Amino acid sequence: MSMYDMVEVMPNEESEGAVLSGMFGESAPVEAPRGIETITEEILNYKRTAGESILEIGRRLKEAKALLPHGEWLPWLSEKVEFSERSAQNFMRLADAYQNPQTLADLGASKALVLLALNPVERDEFLNEKHDVRGGEKTVPEMSARELDEAVRQRKIAEQKADEMERELEKQRTATADAEAAAERAREAAEAARAEVEEAKNASLAAQERTEALQRELKELREKPVEVAVQDASEEQIAAAVKEAEKAAKAKRDAAVAKKAEELKAAEEQRDEARRAVESAEAAKKAAEDQAAALRAELAKAKKSAAAMDNKALAEFGVLFRQAQETVNRLTEIAGELDEENRPKINRALDALRNMISEKVGEGTV
Repeated sequence: MSMYDMVEVMPNEESEGAVLSGMFGESAPVEAPRGIETITEEILNYKRTAGESILEIGRRLKEAKALLPHGEWLPWLSEKVEFSERSAQNFMRLADAYQNPQTLADLGASKALVLLALNPVERDEFLNEKHDVRGGEKTVPEMSARELDEAVRQRKIAEQKADEMERELEKQRTATADAEAAAERAREAAEAARAEVEEAKNASLAAQERTEALQRELKELREKPVEVAVQDASEEQIAAAVKEAEKAAKAKRDAAVAKKAEELKAAEEQRDEARRAVESAEAAKKAAEDQAAALRAELAKAKKSAAAMDNKALAEFGVLFRQAQETVNRLTEIAGELDEENRPKINRALDALRNMISEKVGEGTV
């Protein structure tokens, strides 16, 4: 028999507690009024308990997954604890990422999950900062989950841009260092070429002087008279001796002349070779100097580019400009792929974009 069977009719608008009290001769209990302080304390207590519960559930899910045989995890989730795989994964991720249940209680599960996109160090920094939300500043607990998601997305975009700028700056630094090294090598090569030119000129001058000396010696040999010593003898003997001496002297002189002519020829060849060496060295020096000048210009360009990269605004403009170029190229490709009906719409949109850029540029130059 139920307690309602003990009475014929339960008075209207009376609670079960009031009926029972009346049956046993007791007055109905009077509930004390609840103030805002009590309600606030209860909410905070349940929040704290909720944060602890989420972490404990996540830890126990990890423990259960490690214990269950392969293939039994998903059925166990569905049948025993009535969790979807995604919900279970979120509980475990939160248990891995957060140690302080109060942090999780202050944030709530949704915002705590959004913050998992950041690494632990970034997450702590993000939690301690105020963030711009539609022109005002808010802390993370003050933000909605949607506002937090957008703030995290913007942070990741800013980090990506910063990484791109840093990579671009590093490229410029490397290019500058390479240009400086190449310019130094070119300078050394130009100095070596100039030294070779001087050496070749000295060799050419020595060869010229040697050639001129041999030319004078050869001329003297050719002009030198044949001298014959004459002793007491008959005229026939003297004539024969003179003839023989002249022949021998002539042969000796011809041999000396031939030898000098060979020496002169060799000297002239050496002189010509020296002149060619001078010309080659001069050409090498010019090429080295031209290369050094080109590399100095390249170095100046690299330094200028690196200096521009040090300006964050210019660096960001460079990154965004390249992205805009890629976007415009893709837009025009898409326009070309569309049919005749839709292509004019895209072209009008591109014209509007071009006009907007022109207007903005005009505003910036006023």
